[in-house]
Amino acid sequence: MKYAAVYKDIKRKILNGIYTPWAPLEGEEMLCGIYGISRTTVRKAIAKLKQDGYLHSQQGSGIFVNPPEFYEERTMTTLSERIEADVDLENQILQSDLIEANERLAAICNLPVGSKLHHYIRLRTINGTPCVLEETYMPQYLFRNFDAAKTPRGSVFKYIEEDCKYGISHAIKNVTAIKVEGELAGLLQMENGSATLQIEHKVYLKKSVLAQYTIEVQTNKTIRFIAVR
Repeated sequence: MKYAAVYKDIKRKILNGIYTPWAPLEGEEMLCGIYGISRTTVRKAIAKLKQDGYLHSQQGSGIFVNPPEFYEERTMTTLSERIEADVDLENQILQSDLIEANERLAAICNLPVGSKLHHYIRLRTINGTPCVLEETYMPQYLFRNFDAAKTPRGSVFKYIEEDCKYGISHAIKNVTAIKVEGELAGLLQMENGSATLQIEHKVYLKKSVLAQYTIEVQTNKTIRFIAVR
């Protein structure tokens, strides 16, 4: 059995509710026995399911099923597009500056080290309650006049497509579980050490040009406000 068949079967079980949201997935050894495959094949299937938003890992605890919000709206939407129209979404810019890309950011953006990047951190609230903290990087050469505080309702996608007239090709998300501590826990009004989800977004224009790289940390409260289309 190829990994694609395992991917499809686990995906089917998630969509049909056999695996419920936030439930743990069987371990690698058990999955090998269920499907009669190698660990390598299991890992490839799980990696694809994570990439597509169906699963996430929690270090030391295993692999867990994501709720529908993370795969039904996975590729081309952000919080601004997902929430219901009658919800009050506000953005607080905590930091906004122009930085030089270090080796890690240069590799992610496929740019030379030292390239200029717009960098901002913003806290997003829904009906006055903190729900998402975002840290975003965008290449200056693509967005010379970018101002995070002036994007329409905080939607960077709208800025990219409507103001800059760029066509977005695709987006990639990677969902992982983290524990929030210290300043991060305080900003999100969560208990120190609480578990939540971190989502890494990479938004690409045509020819695989990276336009936006965002690390988003959500509170568990966020899910209640997301509308599934």
